[in-house]
Amino acid sequence: MSHIKDILDMASRSANAAEVLFEANEEREVVFENNHLNYITTKEERGIGLRVIKDGRIGFSSTTDLAKPDRLVANALASAQFGQEATFTLPSRCTPATVKVFDEAVAAYPVGRAVDEGKDAIHTILTSAPDVQCSATVEKAVSTMRLINTEGLDLRVQYTDYAIGLSALRIQGESFLEISEGEEHRSLTGGLPHHARTILEKLAMCRREIHLPAGRFPVLFMPKALETLLAPFLMGTNGKTVQKGASPLTGKLGKKLLDERVHLCDDPTVHLAPGSAPLDGEGMPCRTTPLFERGVLKSFIFDLQTAGLMGARSTGHGMRGFTSQPAPGHTNIVLRAGATATEDMLRAMRRGVVVEQVLGEGQSNVLAGEFSVNLDLAFFVESGEIVGRIKDCMIAGNVFNLWKDKLLAIGSQAEWQGCLNAPPVLFDAINIAGTE
Repeated sequence: MSHIKDILDMASRSANAAEVLFEANEEREVVFENNHLNYITTKEERGIGLRVIKDGRIGFSSTTDLAKPDRLVANALASAQFGQEATFTLPSRCTPATVKVFDEAVAAYPVGRAVDEGKDAIHTILTSAPDVQCSATVEKAVSTMRLINTEGLDLRVQYTDYAIGLSALRIQGESFLEISEGEEHRSLTGGLPHHARTILEKLAMCRREIHLPAGRFPVLFMPKALETLLAPFLMGTNGKTVQKGASPLTGKLGKKLLDERVHLCDDPTVHLAPGSAPLDGEGMPCRTTPLFERGVLKSFIFDLQTAGLMGARSTGHGMRGFTSQPAPGHTNIVLRAGATATEDMLRAMRRGVVVEQVLGEGQSNVLAGEFSVNLDLAFFVESGEIVGRIKDCMIAGNVFNLWKDKLLAIGSQAEWQGCLNAPPVLFDAINIAGTE
């Protein structure tokens, strides 16, 4: 990687400041479709992103052609003529967060094992449910990042990523049911057998279909479905949204906006979690950032440039790949678990709805907190027990109202769904458009 320093030296002759980001990624994906192995792909990519500050303005260029560094430098310098005015200086030092982001077991994970685990998981499902079509993916990646700048910063990090997904599709006449399970981590989880069993349990719960009348019901959102109810908070706490004047949270730092049981933070320091990192894409150390504590808005997230525009300090959230300039972005979102078991929440709601999966993003004004989304996989609860699946229903509401005035309980068992770690959450009196 000696050519990286050559590029930095070349850029520094004409620019006031410069940084070079080098990335090398090796990915492998094993894919099953229609109950059978479909393909195995391997991809390697290497690239460099160069950001410069020239005459007070930002220029940027990227390339995967490492043999032509002079063109990369020329393009970055030329783009600075039309770039945004720089409101930051590059960091000269960084003490990275102490967090594990590399697992040797992922790097050494053999393709034959991935194939066998996919076959075994599909076989487990088909043995009990031979009428479904199964799909599965097993992915692993090893990535290397090196960041250097003209202030003397020189940092290198190696990451691993492991992702698995499993789904079962059942079509009976006009009835369509797909149940999907999966997870992402920076370490091996061995989760496909667990997900196969979970899918079978949910298929059994779907044997009876319930025609739900329209009305207001208590609703238990399982972790996989919570993204819809958290999206406005993530967009609203993004410093770029605040800087553009579009965030509904502008001017509300320190104010109690949600139920006092809500503790929400951005935490890139969880060992081997999917969004964890010791430093961001600008060389700023990562750290835990509280977004809401006891329902009170505590922080926004910033990269260097957005922080400069807002008169703030970077929170270590400058997210980027080598093809892009940094922008504020969240890492791991953690909703603190409560004290109520899922079984107790079911008993407490008596007659209500459990939402496992929603269909897409629905019709929504995210920044205003409004949502209206179809239920992809949901169950009806009577006398505190799940009695069957409901379908062809839509749920609607306002997330600010739900989290402030309609929160009944937060579950005690959190789980990872992508970069979200959250427990089930029970809300009262949500509008559902039913089939009757």
